[in-house]
Amino acid sequence: MNEKQRKALMEKRAALIDEMTTLTNKVAEETRAFTEEEQKDFDAKAKEVKDIDATLSADEQTRAFQTPESSQKKESQEELDIRAFANIIRGVDQNITKSDNGAVIPTTIAKKIIDRIYDISPVFGQAEKFNVKGNVAIPYVDAANDNITVAYADEFTDLEAKSTKLLTVNLTGFLAGALAKISKSLLNSTDLDLTNFVIEKIAQAAALFIDGEVLVGTPGGITGLSTMQSGRKVTSAAAAAISMDDVISLKSKLKSAFQKNAFFVMHPDTLDMLRHLKDDMGRYYVLDDVTKDFGTTLLGKPVYTSDQMPQVAAGNTSIYYGDFRQGLGAKVVEDSVQVLTEKYATQHALGIVAWLELDCKIQNQQAVAALVQKSGASA
Repeated sequence: MNEKQRKALMEKRAALIDEMTTLTNKVAEETRAFTEEEQKDFDAKAKEVKDIDATLSADEQTRAFQTPESSQKKESQEELDIRAFANIIRGVDQNITKSDNGAVIPTTIAKKIIDRIYDISPVFGQAEKFNVKGNVAIPYVDAANDNITVAYADEFTDLEAKSTKLLTVNLTGFLAGALAKISKSLLNSTDLDLTNFVIEKIAQAAALFIDGEVLVGTPGGITGLSTMQSGRKVTSAAAAAISMDDVISLKSKLKSAFQKNAFFVMHPDTLDMLRHLKDDMGRYYVLDDVTKDFGTTLLGKPVYTSDQMPQVAAGNTSIYYGDFRQGLGAKVVEDSVQVLTEKYATQHALGIVAWLELDCKIQNQQAVAALVQKSGASA
């Protein structure tokens, strides 16, 4: 059976299920049982759906027999999981662990979703990860009270003992779920790269939430960058505008050790505001450079934009700058991914839900800095 024939069978299967749903909805609305003729029609359609499933399953087995096992390319576990994932969504293969609500997807698919979230949300993606259950305590040195020094010394002379204070940042775990509903008509198309399509939909929904939590934070939840110390903040000269002097002061907040991998984070409208700034020679400060991360640079550093960042307004944090690999600690555990095959059946759709256990906090204040807009009227 070729792909065109398989597609035709899948479309016929979907049409039969739609007709069966119409029949059951009709008798439910009229609060009655099937007539003898309706029952025969429903049974005939149900049998045809089962026959199509059996035919598709037989075709899968036939394909496996067509090439001797010794000459077949052995599929990796990831490839097996990807194929099984696509089949469970299309309703062709039910050979996956079930729960009360639907099918539980292998961890390789969950990991792909996590990896894609890191790509979409680079600030969270750059954070140091701790993929463990339970609480995580990250030790750090209290820089304000670090008295350890290095000095010249003479032989047979005792060194003067100095002390330092070790503190911890505690990562707990907050449960977050991302739900995507997918049209069954769309899923019936064999031309669709189903696994990657679903991964992208879930990752986009999750990344939107995570970006907001890391950049803005929620009291009692993921605090992200919101707990930055006041000494790591620069106040702009104006409430509703940003000058290059403000940006230069922000960049200078980081010591050389944190400059190499640092980048700016701001709202797209903030970047647009900065794009209009020029030096005395009429040259723009913001440059487009496809060789750099995110394709845009400011003072030689990449610029990442997020709709979750606050816009330029009095009192708002308008720009972050930092080496987020060293500055942020994040805990992320892929809890589960499930296919909800029945919940949205009346909408001719199915649901894909991903559950994650997350937390993100600043673990090194010296690696991050923020530009905060002046409060009150603009200067």
